[in-house]
Amino acid sequence: MDIKGLLAIAASACMVVLPQASVAGKGFEYTYVDAGYRGIRADSIDADGVAFNLSYGATDHIIVLASYSHLWQDKAEGFSRVDVDIDEFKIGGGGHYSFGDSFDLVGSIVYVTDKSTGDAVPPGESDSTRIKGSSEGFEAAVYGRWQALDKLELDPILIYRDVGSDSDTGIGANVIYNFHKKWSFLGNATYFSDDSATNLFLGVRLEM
Repeated sequence: MDIKGLLAIAASACMVVLPQASVAGKGFEYTYVDAGYRGIRADSIDADGVAFNLSYGATDHIIVLASYSHLWQDKAEGFSRVDVDIDEFKIGGGGHYSFGDSFDLVGSIVYVTDKSTGDAVPPGESDSTRIKGSSEGFEAAVYGRWQALDKLELDPILIYRDVGSDSDTGIGANVIYNFHKKWSFLGNATYFSDDSATNLFLGVRLEM
């Protein structure tokens, strides 16, 4: 993505952070915890693990975001065997703007840090190489929350990620089914084209 595309996403995120107080969003809860399975399938990496996401509705329009995930990586480009743990932390915030009772536009920007530790074996060798590294950057996202049915929410997502030496734009969606009062099932799939990477999340959401 060129700088114009990045600025467009950042500007959209900033615009939804500062709406007028008289148009507070209705119908959607912004204080919740997600927990579940996270997976990455890409040309250069396969990994599975767990993830926890926290959203806190600080005001009528401002949200504070934090997340942690732990992944077990068993594939990496250029290695015949991989056993690496990845810890990823995110923290940031955003805002939301209501277009009626059934649709909100949301923007967010979060700081991202990844830490990797483990061992990997290069092709044709028997001795493993110690893997230890870290990278940091940010993610900017714009997405809609659409109450499609009484218990079903659909969220189209556009996200730009710039972490370490990698940057890419992804598109995806959340599917959220509210099955009992404050509890929901949540599924997410986001695709990044540069590495043909698909990020997956399957879990539950508890509204606080």
